Amino acid sequence: MIIANPIYDTVFKFLMEDLSIAKTIISVIIGEEIVDLSVKPQEETTFSEKYFLTVFRLDFKAIIKTADGAEKKVLIELQKSKNSFDLQRFRHYLGKNYSTPDDLDGYRISLPIVPIYFIGFPLSIPNTVLKIGRRYEDLSSGEILNQKDEFIESLSHDSFVVQISKLHGEMKTKLERILSIFNQKWIFDEDKKWLLQYDEDNKDLDEETRKILKRLSIAAESNEVKDRIKAEETFDDSMDRALRMKEIVIEEKEAVIEQKEAVIEQKEAVIEQKEAVIEQKEAVIEQKDIELKEKDLKLLEQQKELEELRKLLSKKD
Repeated sequence: MIIANPIYDTVFKFLMEDLSIAKTIISVIIGEEIVDLSVKPQEETTFSEKYFLTVFRLDFKAIIKTADGAEKKVLIELQKSKNSFDLQRFRHYLGKNYSTPDDLDGYRISLPIVPIYFIGFPLSIPNTVLKIGRRYEDLSSGEILNQKDEFIESLSHDSFVVQISKLHGEMKTKLERILSIFNQKWIFDEDKKWLLQYDEDNKDLDEETRKILKRLSIAAESNEVKDRIKAEETFDDSMDRALRMKEIVIEEKEAVIEQKEAVIEQKEAVIEQKEAVIEQKEAVIEQKDIELKEKDLKLLEQQKELEELRKLLSKKD
């Protein structure tokens, strides 16, 4: 089956516009049932010429059923980036959501936030999907508390990271099956990286995964999606060229710095040699001074002896 590559912002947006699919993907990542999901009108794609980065962001309001059966309203924040990591931009989006209250039943409140990061670049951690969690701990006794508090939940958050570049071929769990659509091993033509040839003959594929694949196959056939992808690829190519030029400039500057450091080292070596010569000359001078002092002492002793001899001779006369 030919499907569109969801690592592209255009395809990812097209995929997540189907709220039932968005609910499936988010639910399988956070490991909790989503009772209701609605998209907030804050889709945003931002690029940074300074950091050579594009970050795509989608926000959802959700009602989640927790493990104990309770329901809570949260804000799901999806951020996706193919390129170099820009911590400040991710933090900016998160801070923006924290500072923007939501309308809920006529009240302005700050919902707890659950951020999910899809990243196309590798972290130092090898694991594919990460959950960065929190816990309540009584520091006096060390007891881990199961109770949650609304005030604390609104101030802090768990987060999830999906490393697209480290997806493997296994599809044993539902999470692995769902995320397999992001696996870049399905690229079959280097000139058409926005298309994937997905193996749909796997018997383990469930209906939810097949629904996602169907949505992506529609995207692959859409001329509108294709045109947007070409524009996205043009932008990415421009950013790649700019990054290469920046690396060349950095390498040239580093070469100049190395040359300057080599010249400085040579000058320091010459200075050290001169200082060594000076030290040798000073040592010679000190030695001569010592020898002169010794000669002076000997002369004084000889003069004393001569004086004594004269005195003796004068007495005899």
